[in-house]
Amino acid sequence: MRRLVAALLVAFPPVAGAGNVELTAFAGPAVPFYEQTFRYDPGPLAIGVPGVTLRQEGVFRLEGRGGLAIGGAATWYFGGFAGLEARLDTADADADLTGARYEVRLEPPAPLPPLTTSVDLGSGEAQLDRLRPVSLNLKLKTPGPVRVTVSGGVSYLPALDATVTQTVGLGVTGVTAGRVTVATLGLRAEAAPEGEGASGRLGVNAGAGIQVSLFPRLSLAVEGRGFLFRKHRLAWRAASAPRNALEEELLRETLARLEPVEFNPTFFQATAGIVLVF
Repeated sequence: MRRLVAALLVAFPPVAGAGNVELTAFAGPAVPFYEQTFRYDPGPLAIGVPGVTLRQEGVFRLEGRGGLAIGGAATWYFGGFAGLEARLDTADADADLTGARYEVRLEPPAPLPPLTTSVDLGSGEAQLDRLRPVSLNLKLKTPGPVRVTVSGGVSYLPALDATVTQTVGLGVTGVTAGRVTVATLGLRAEAAPEGEGASGRLGVNAGAGIQVSLFPRLSLAVEGRGFLFRKHRLAWRAASAPRNALEEELLRETLARLEPVEFNPTFFQATAGIVLVF
């Protein structure tokens, strides 16, 4: 062990003495890695006409959208080239809901032609808290005026407040004069305080960067870092009460068939900042 330590000290002579502290402030773009496509069938409808079949389906898509990452870190070097890094990262993690349409195809017996209706349900909305992972890492740094840094370790992501709202087609409520009537209702997917995925989660992070000395105790730093966490599950519920008993029954059938939102807080950030050595 002594020989190994001696060899490392020769390979990486201390940039700063043991016990020095390095403070870093940084900012840059963040890119979240999550997407989900929802396909749902509100269920069959008995319209009381022999030989008539009904097909109905809706689809929409949730796609992540990046924002600004801001954070800071403090590193205590216990061996010149190796240290313990404590860091707080904050990143915007938003999402877009697109492609929300509801398709209905009514197929009566021949020779009657099929009847098709397409309802544009509009784009929904996703509201997500800023991600604020707290991390404790092992950090390594090469010597010289231009230094390469690598660090990685464990991260903790506090509980998220995430809400997704979207209007969906509940089902066909009638067919009159060659027209199909479709009931719609707004739904909300959220992580309730007591629900699964509401508590904080452990994950990992890793990054690499370059530091360039500007003055003896001041450097410029650029870095790329990724964070990996487990998915958060959001459960759907009605955003408002159904207007009648039929819509209430269609709502129960729709909620039973609609996939839950699985929000993935994994993201990557590229940042630049300044480093102070004390």
